[in-house]
Amino acid sequence: MAQKYKKKLKQPQRYEKKCRNLENFSYLCSPMNETKNTEPVKWYVLTAVFKREVKIRDDMRSHGFDCYVPLRYEIIKKAGNKRERKLVPAINELVFVHSTKSAIQEYKDQLKDKLYFKTIGRKGHRELMVVQDKDMENFMRVTQQVEENLTYYRPDEISFRVGDKIIIHGGVFDGVEGVLVRVPGKRSKQLVVSIPELAAVAVSLSPEVVELVDQPVQKSTDVEGDIKALFTMASRKLVAAPDRVRQEHEYNILVVELKRVLSRLEPHKGYTASREAEIALAVYAATKALEADDTAAQARLTAAAEALKPTSMLRLRLQLYQAVLEPSPTLLQAIEEKVKEWRTKPLSEQQRKFIDEMNKLQHAQQPAD
Repeated sequence: MAQKYKKKLKQPQRYEKKCRNLENFSYLCSPMNETKNTEPVKWYVLTAVFKREVKIRDDMRSHGFDCYVPLRYEIIKKAGNKRERKLVPAINELVFVHSTKSAIQEYKDQLKDKLYFKTIGRKGHRELMVVQDKDMENFMRVTQQVEENLTYYRPDEISFRVGDKIIIHGGVFDGVEGVLVRVPGKRSKQLVVSIPELAAVAVSLSPEVVELVDQPVQKSTDVEGDIKALFTMASRKLVAAPDRVRQEHEYNILVVELKRVLSRLEPHKGYTASREAEIALAVYAATKALEADDTAAQARLTAAAEALKPTSMLRLRLQLYQAVLEPSPTLLQAIEEKVKEWRTKPLSEQQRKFIDEMNKLQHAQQPAD
């Protein structure tokens, strides 16, 4: 009787063991990390069996994990000289998982396929390889663009010389940060986005669409040239049909260049009232074009205008931009009265240029129908 009772107890144990061996057995009987909510979630690097990376990724995703495997297109030769374009893992045997260590370990314990935490040697001992969130975000932003001309490298395959840290503006890589380097065998400069000590991906970029970051601001060495360049670029955005400029591909290039010239001209102070007024006008126009905080630029423009003679044409130009871009109806009315007074006599060349500039600026700032 006792022996028969023992056999009955073994039946559910055998059934439970059988379930654990099924591939679709869900070990998540309760919400993930319910008892481990204080454990940090990180990007862990796992190594999988060759050509099983995508299968592991899909299975982990079905169990609620945030996983990533970078892919690339490869031409696969088939029978009869046929070729097939197929997505394959870009980096063999690697799977990136955003979760807690214990949740990943629990999944690994139930898995038939071999899956290991990738480790790295540091200070005489082995540590689990963890990717910083920002590095992983940049890496995914680039590698998800499988249609782009991407080249993958191991750390020992590329020389990471000290280069300019950059941020991309516009296009599929908008907002991605990386390092601009010259890669052997590549004609153009490459944006290299890397996961330290693990992998790197490089993509060819036009150097005009990148912005240097974490660079010290250098004072202008060509004040006159920078005044002209800054005001011309700002006018293009403010006066030459702003909506059309915004839609053009080179809009991002214009913004980057505006910021660059503004950063080096803004600290400069004019040694004469007229030079300070020219700088103040260019800085104010650029600040407005960039839609940035213009409090300091506006105060500088007002002070520069007051330092000029009341009859100065330059002073009138400063007041014009302030009247139209703020806007200030009272100041604009005073300027229009001045123009009416001019028209009672033959106009000078300076007056004609001013009227033309005023008409263009006012027209560009009118809301679109």
